[in-house]
Amino acid sequence: MTRSFRFIDHTADVAFDLEANSLEELFIASAEAFKESVTDFDCGDTSDAIEIELTGNSKEELLVNFLNEINFYLTTKKWLCCSIDSIKIFVDENYLELSAELSGIKLNSEIELKQEIKSVTYHQMKIEQRNNFYSTRVVFDI
Repeated sequence: MTRSFRFIDHTADVAFDLEANSLEELFIASAEAFKESVTDFDCGDTSDAIEIELTGNSKEELLVNFLNEINFYLTTKKWLCCSIDSIKIFVDENYLELSAELSGIKLNSEIELKQEIKSVTYHQMKIEQRNNFYSTRVVFDI
């Protein structure tokens, strides 16, 4: 299991490059980068879990939908995604489908948020596969 993310300088936004050895690991790394973008809080063990199911017409659309769903839970449900317990991505010739179980925690006075992410953008996003690794850049509009 290899995955990583690296923040990069980006004017007025938050951006990071991702690399992983599978599409699922790429999505997990993106969720980790999202969490680190919004808080330094160490979740520890969490028992609060939710399941999500999403679709997209491309890998990029599915990733944007996935991160926007995590952001939706944070901004409207006041629930912070701390980790991805399981994730499966099914690729059909016409669309992609994601099924995941997320662990998290309800926001409380101990959790300080660094910034609000307005949305995940398609700007500079192109998921590529080279030499058994997937990579892309993700930009958050803040």
